[in-house]
Amino acid sequence: MKFMPSPESESAAFTRGSSQERAIASRFRGPFTPQMLLLVATLIFVFAGDLFRYTIGWTGYGIIAALIIALAVISFIRTRPPLCPTHLPSGLVAFILWCLISILWSHYRLETAAGSFVQIATAFVGLTMALTLTRFQFIRALGVGMRLIVAASLAFELLAAIFFPRGVIPPTYLRPGVLESLLATDHIPDPLPIGFFWSRSDLFEGGPLQGIMGNRNLLAMVALLALIVTAAQLFDRVIQPLHGIVSILLAGLTILLTDSATIYVALAFVAFAVLLVTLGRRLRRRWRWVMYFVVGIGLAVGSYIAIAFNEQVFALMNRSSDMTGRADIWRAVFDLGSQSPVVGIGWISYWAPWLPEYHDLAIVQGMAYHQAHNAFFDVWMQVGFIGLALFIGLVFTTFIRTWWIAINRPDTPLVRPLRERAQPHLAGITAVPFLIMVALVVQGMTESRLIIEGGWLLLTYFAIYSKLRVQDLSILPRHTVADRTGPITVLLDPRRDP
Repeated sequence: MKFMPSPESESAAFTRGSSQERAIASRFRGPFTPQMLLLVATLIFVFAGDLFRYTIGWTGYGIIAALIIALAVISFIRTRPPLCPTHLPSGLVAFILWCLISILWSHYRLETAAGSFVQIATAFVGLTMALTLTRFQFIRALGVGMRLIVAASLAFELLAAIFFPRGVIPPTYLRPGVLESLLATDHIPDPLPIGFFWSRSDLFEGGPLQGIMGNRNLLAMVALLALIVTAAQLFDRVIQPLHGIVSILLAGLTILLTDSATIYVALAFVAFAVLLVTLGRRLRRRWRWVMYFVVGIGLAVGSYIAIAFNEQVFALMNRSSDMTGRADIWRAVFDLGSQSPVVGIGWISYWAPWLPEYHDLAIVQGMAYHQAHNAFFDVWMQVGFIGLALFIGLVFTTFIRTWWIAINRPDTPLVRPLRERAQPHLAGITAVPFLIMVALVVQGMTESRLIIEGGWLLLTYFAIYSKLRVQDLSILPRHTVADRTGPITVLLDPRRDP
């Protein structure tokens, strides 16, 4: 098996890297720009939304959301990017338009309009970030945001375990009549169902922790994102070693203490994706196709085993075969979606609990859930097979483009070696979007976060970023331009992001 590139192209790449001083550490130094600070604030807001809803309520949450959107609009106007419709991912535009058009046949037109507005507003914030930040600025801000949530969650759980050993109930739930409304009864059980607790104060018992997000699966996902970004930064030496190591240890500890089966699986897939990126950067194109074939066969066999022997597989993970009530939720979603399987019953993204379609659709252990716990099932129920096809196309093209960026050697900076005679290595940070896409897709199998809040923001950003960076518009892009991205020069600052 031969590896690429040839010695001549290796030499050319090294010369190019040396002549342009491609040590990427310099691109991570310096103060945060206002756009980076806005991104950090936005990430905390969309990934830890329950922190705000539990403390200042929906009114305060809405005010902050409006402020973030307004700041994104101001940032976009000041940048004045020469943006054309053809610069945007067609899959993203088509999916958003289909969701918006579903107002025509929606069972709840007002809520569909509101859901579409939130969807478009979040996508606009992602577009603004893609146009106002270089890829290295985005990754730096993403790492800071995720690490802040992890650190704040561990501190919150420590305080909860010390001062509130019986658990913490969200302050907004303690308002008169709120719990009665959520439970649909005047009799409040003691103890409350576990789903009503912000934190169960289980830190000293080994978890599971829920953090400031109030959900262990979401906290585990944030910890995984922090782990991916920080490990890449540490690999490329753009973060202080002590800071990086401590952050990785905290993220790893959080994953263990949340004990989320979904994130364990996602972590395994991310580790496998790292291996594929390493091989993909070295293999010639024809051997990469062999790798794709082998991986495809492996995934097909693995899927068959997981489905055919699901009870044994989940027993190995110490989980029930119905995935903690998700099987019942999926059956209910299938029954509702079957009323209009082609076009769906109407877009809504996060379910509105006051609607009769969703009020008691998914109740597990006395707690009502407002998502299908599978992004793809959720999309099908809301916008039918047509919307699902568009959504899968969006995810697939973004997945492929971020993969190509991850393995494209000419577009990947070289990291200078510590030793004088050692060879430089290709930066790991350019693979971060692909690795995060892997994590998002795996999470999408058991959570619907890929279509709401933080998951949707990252998906739209990566879709736009990868479309703008990859010049070939085919499904399997063959070529990228390293020094510019179409006419939108603001994307790449030649002094920081060659």
